[in-house]
Amino acid sequence: ELQGKRMGDDPVNFSKLEKEFAAAVAADAQYQRENDAKFRAIHQNVATYEEFRDIVKASHLKPLERKDIFSSERKQPWNSAASRGACASGLEVTDGMLTARPDKIPQTANEFNRQWRQCKTEQNKSSLLLHIGGKQLLRIFKTEISFGLLGDIMTALNKSFESDRAETLIEVLDSLSQTGRFSLSCQFLSATEKTEVSSLFEKLETTVGNGHIAKLRMIYLEGL
Repeated sequence: ELQGKRMGDDPVNFSKLEKEFAAAVAADAQYQRENDAKFRAIHQNVATYEEFRDIVKASHLKPLERKDIFSSERKQPWNSAASRGACASGLEVTDGMLTARPDKIPQTANEFNRQWRQCKTEQNKSSLLLHIGGKQLLRIFKTEISFGLLGDIMTALNKSFESDRAETLIEVLDSLSQTGRFSLSCQFLSATEKTEVSSLFEKLETTVGNGHIAKLRMIYLEGL
């Protein structure tokens, strides 16, 4: 006999709801911040696309106040991320490369960005992407890929291409192409980043060379 609970009722996971709400608020704040930065860059009449992109990518930074610079006693180090080390951000060193710890796979775009910034080389960035995998990346960037990030991702994957991990790489590329506003992300790629995209697919076609690669290449190049 059921007491105080109806058939089919499931307990509400308030902790999960709270995390999802916080992630949604953070994603909206990031979108608004980057959008405002785009308008500022336009009003400043920046000379090149690279200047425009740098302004948007740095939109999360806040200027230091006078007291932060000249205070005789600072409780926070200048580079808190570096002071915490890789482990605090959910990364670990495996065979000389930074990868996400199994229990710290990023669940949101903010968590991904924190780990991404800890990767100082293209090889570490590529290793992180392949370790997270396509399915999880699609969940993270379901709404959209942060402005400027797609170019960084394609550059890292191309420069650190590993033929023996081609299948995992294809899964990552396939998932990224299904993210929100993907065609818009492609349009914001610089000329250099577009070259990286073409080079990456040439390597894949040489290594794997199946019909799916050709279709996937068309999706990326249509966006360009």
